Amino acid sequence: MISRLIYVLPVSVMLMTFTGSIAQVVKVNQPEICFQCHVEKKDLSSKKYIHGAFADGTCSNCHNPHASAHESLLMSDTKSVCLSCHDGISDELARKTAHDPAIAGECLACHDPHASDFKHLLKAGSETVCGQCHHEIPGWKEKPFVHQPLIKNGCPVCHTPHGSENASLTKKSVPGLCLECHNQNQKLRAAHKGYKILDSNCTACHNPHSSALPKLLMENQHSPFKSGKCDLCHTSKATDNPFALIGDVNTICTKCHTGIRKEGLLKNGHITNTEQSCMNCHNPHASDNLSLLSNSQVNLCLGCHFYGEKFPKERTAYITHNRIDCTNCHVPHGSDNDFLFSKVQPDLCVVCHTDAHKASHPFGPDTIDPRTNKPLTCLSCHKLHGADFEPYMPLDPKMDLCIQCHRK
Repeated sequence: MISRLIYVLPVSVMLMTFTGSIAQVVKVNQPEICFQCHVEKKDLSSKKYIHGAFADGTCSNCHNPHASAHESLLMSDTKSVCLSCHDGISDELARKTAHDPAIAGECLACHDPHASDFKHLLKAGSETVCGQCHHEIPGWKEKPFVHQPLIKNGCPVCHTPHGSENASLTKKSVPGLCLECHNQNQKLRAAHKGYKILDSNCTACHNPHSSALPKLLMENQHSPFKSGKCDLCHTSKATDNPFALIGDVNTICTKCHTGIRKEGLLKNGHITNTEQSCMNCHNPHASDNLSLLSNSQVNLCLGCHFYGEKFPKERTAYITHNRIDCTNCHVPHGSDNDFLFSKVQPDLCVVCHTDAHKASHPFGPDTIDPRTNKPLTCLSCHKLHGADFEPYMPLDPKMDLCIQCHRK
């Protein structure tokens, strides 16, 4: 009995002590107490658009007043804090095409969390905000013909900022989006030589932002398209399917581009034998890029390459060699060399690196790589894409790289 009392007594004392030391909840006059230090925030109330959470005056809805593992004493990471109220954005991010900054939770890259003179709490006008990443935007308005929605209301007229079921984050698929403004009347049909464009892709011929040519036509035009000879590739406009091709893509294209057919038959062919064939990379009508490419070389190639477990870095990390075009080293249609190289090693590299290894590590047919028992080439030590060390080396050249061969 005595032993039991000794066991129970300390617990009782502990509870009384704990109960007596509970901190009292003190009512704080938010946000006035916060404004004592954060004076600049008080002036934000004069802005045109005020964030509801800020207007409510309860700073602790988003911030921890004492300590946090997150920047600006946020209750959690930025994305979680924002989505705790703006839960509809989560649905948008789950759509087929999601905006990378939104996925990454970089809400504050575009929005001011407290107040703004711009709608949706944007930090600036949409062109300025979007132009932070899309550096081509300022140049659009410098061209003689600019799409009117871009001039009047900016990017949100056609694009959604967080996520969309359509490519390029457009609000609707093309041509539905375009036909909201451009009525499909006799004038529009006449401009398209009588072809029914209800199911066509307007951006195959028109730049949706700006152009040096009237009607926003893309500047580099395929000669059959430019001359209006649609029937060289398409069936008659009088048929039920006027945009149908008269044959498979490869056959139609190589009818004129005969040299490409030969390249595609080399040892290493590059997707010219697929159903889309040339259209995997080229726009058959018009483009703002050389060779009628459907995108810039870097963006086009990154659309397929450097995906999967072998490439853990951001894809842009694999853009190397001072962002020279991919075709400086690779043949886009086919090659007898590995990796679609235009020349064998080391002949390809010494075109630019003329002094490489003239007075250092030997390489070539007389120097054998002990790891492969094959001649040492540039790629035995260097990595063209995504190297972690200079100059383009996958391992630390001070030791780790060398001991791959020189272990003794």
